[in-house]
Amino acid sequence: MALVLSLPAPGAFAADDSLAAAQASITAAQQAADKASAAYDEGQARYYQLQDDAQVTRKSVATAQAAQADLIEVVQQRAVSLYMQAGSTGFDVFRSTGSVLDASRRVTLAAAANAGDDLAVDQLRAATEDLNARQASLRSQLAGAKAALDDLRAQQQALEASVAEARQAEQQLRVRLERERRANEFDALRRRAQDAAHRGSSSGGSSSNGGSSDSGGDPGQIIVSGSWVCPVQGGVSFSDTFGAPRGNGRTHHGVDMFAGTGTPVAAVVSGSVFFQSDTLGGLAAYVQGNDGNTYYYAHLNDYVGGGRSVTGGELIGHVGNTGDASGGPSHLHFEIRPGGPNGTAIDPYPTVASHC
Repeated sequence: MALVLSLPAPGAFAADDSLAAAQASITAAQQAADKASAAYDEGQARYYQLQDDAQVTRKSVATAQAAQADLIEVVQQRAVSLYMQAGSTGFDVFRSTGSVLDASRRVTLAAAANAGDDLAVDQLRAATEDLNARQASLRSQLAGAKAALDDLRAQQQALEASVAEARQAEQQLRVRLERERRANEFDALRRRAQDAAHRGSSSGGSSSNGGSSDSGGDPGQIIVSGSWVCPVQGGVSFSDTFGAPRGNGRTHHGVDMFAGTGTPVAAVVSGSVFFQSDTLGGLAAYVQGNDGNTYYYAHLNDYVGGGRSVTGGELIGHVGNTGDASGGPSHLHFEIRPGGPNGTAIDPYPTVASHC
């Protein structure tokens, strides 16, 4: 699978002082990242499907080879039996018409049986050769799919970096524009004070600026608000892969939301949260919402705080690639499970797409 995407030139986002231009750059980078994520998900599904096909073919080859060996053994036993019977009768079979006819029938029937077995063996041999050829073809396709998946992963990571660069450039631009606005306000105040002094006025003015602090990931930190909020708070890309193959007969039960390592992860609704790691999901969290649904978060980089009551939008961890995602692109595997932690997952894509 080939994917041709244009990466924005480094530093291009800071070339224009217009916030509109910076935001347009973010939009373009995000759209490219979304396409890359969709292509990666598609390539991943094809790779896992080929793995399953190869496993089925290997079992078919083994079954055909076992059947072939059994038939060959039967033919060999019949040949030995016929030879031994012929040797024991000597010339006596020709002494009477009945014996000669009886021997003839035995030889004819044995030859027919052997001919049928030979045909079956030939057919099995041809089928086995066909399965072996298919197995070799699948191995080749698997190697090609793995190489394509690695290429798509590299493109995806580059585009995620472009989204992060665009957002950082926009933030830096906002900070600079705010600094310039405050500097202009200060200059205006200074000019008014000088004019007043020249007029002999004794009036003056003062101003004060407020500030804000970041709790730096403290438990209870509210990073966004709303009745249902996006679980990933930052540059993110995803596509609908619910039900896609994931190897060994498994299917995908959620949506993979690709984002940079350390991107904040929030409780989507108010309720309670508990944390529990597992082999596949790595560092995982369960938000049991007041709406009756349980929301499963997997592959987290870390936990923020412990089990507790949470408000929708509260920070609970950060995006990572723990569990079976180790070595792959950082992302949040997100599921919606109505009815509790062990409930049957439903496709979360429509909900996530409407809120992220």
